[in-house]
Amino acid sequence: MSAAGTATLLVALSGAVVSCDTEPSQGADKQSPAAATHSQGRPKLQVKYAMNTYYLPRAAGSEATEYKLHLATSKPSPGSAPRTIKNVKVTFDLAAVKNKATLYWINNHYGCKRSADSLTCTPGDIKEGAGAEFTPFAIRPEPHAGKGPAGPLKITVTGANASTAHHTTQLVIGAPVLTARQPAKLTEVKPGSELPLTPAFGNNGDTDINDDLTVVLKADQATLRKRYRNCRYDKAAAPTKAVCTFSGPLPAGAAYETDGPLTAVTDKTARRGSISYSVYRAHDTQDAELLPDSAPRGTGAPLALRPVDGSGSGSGSRSGSAFTDSGHWKAEMAKGELEFATTEIRDRHATGFTVKGKVGQVVDVDVLGSDAPYQGATRLTLPEGMSLEGPRDGDPSEFLFCTYAEGDDGPVECPEPKMTSPTLRVRVDKRVEGAQGSISVASDPSDPDQDNNTAPINVEYLD
Repeated sequence: MSAAGTATLLVALSGAVVSCDTEPSQGADKQSPAAATHSQGRPKLQVKYAMNTYYLPRAAGSEATEYKLHLATSKPSPGSAPRTIKNVKVTFDLAAVKNKATLYWINNHYGCKRSADSLTCTPGDIKEGAGAEFTPFAIRPEPHAGKGPAGPLKITVTGANASTAHHTTQLVIGAPVLTARQPAKLTEVKPGSELPLTPAFGNNGDTDINDDLTVVLKADQATLRKRYRNCRYDKAAAPTKAVCTFSGPLPAGAAYETDGPLTAVTDKTARRGSISYSVYRAHDTQDAELLPDSAPRGTGAPLALRPVDGSGSGSGSRSGSAFTDSGHWKAEMAKGELEFATTEIRDRHATGFTVKGKVGQVVDVDVLGSDAPYQGATRLTLPEGMSLEGPRDGDPSEFLFCTYAEGDDGPVECPEPKMTSPTLRVRVDKRVEGAQGSISVASDPSDPDQDNNTAPINVEYLD
């Protein structure tokens, strides 16, 4: 699939759930329901995860933009068998497209057919509690089409025995390109210390975002300080996620940063982690990223924005200062990430594990812990009653396997992980009560704790 097509797939997964016979709310803080309610009377159809704004990039070489649709239904009443919604039909009013854009592709597999200013798709019957997801068409703007709003794309969903659902998406010729500043990776961070992160984002496209902005912050191996009044947090104490809203617009060519840092505190046992943030148009933020209105808010002054130089944007740069786009979802979101490694990284340690199997069985075991990519080569002493097995015909060539380091009765060595982690493949030859082996990682003089470099390998017999 094209990058532009993939871009639209994300935005199609990022709108409000539209209830039957209603239009989507345009309030930035309005939350969509987590699931359809139980049906009462006739089954209900829903247009779910539909975009509220449909941008059509004008840049030379841009791919036709695909539109993705997800139909959902109400759930069956408790104790009742799901009913079937018959003859589901989706109709798109394309009057806004006329003389401004072209239907570049139509999905015939779902019975999509155009007639004048209308496109109708027939996905068939849908059972209650299920749904249908498909891409009905792709649109490309006409070369002469002027940049700006092109009108509404109205969607009507009907079923022979269900209530009708509606959704309206606003068509726009041209597209924003969201970018985010990429923080430089930090090393030698002290566990338990504070890390300030100042999100910054811009619009490198040809079209303004006339919308508020949502910034979603997530902490891995760290917790967030609950501070700002315009941010909601996932927990009252030691939150790991924050959702902050900012007033728009975000004009084409503009860039902003927050006027204060969002601060994280690294876990006391952290070896490495990250503080990431994603910026979305508020009306098209992914539902999974949002927090409910009841989520705790900060009690301090609201976090505001100040203008910055957002030049130097481009895909793929991790220089620590460039503003980059997402690569695929350029009009929908951008992401920045502060990766960190703490001083604990020097403390290499082995993670013990248990081999589970029946006598005579060959078992594959993942021998590496959570720090596998940085663990280096690992040596094992197999428990008594087990023998090492090698790769088999048909195993992918990129798979790594543990092998004997010194003949067939010496220690077993597992190579350093590359694209994949190594696999220990052993045969349980016989039952030996209390059998135990060991796993060890190499170390060096800078390792502050040599005692945790070896851990036990236990055995659990399943027969």
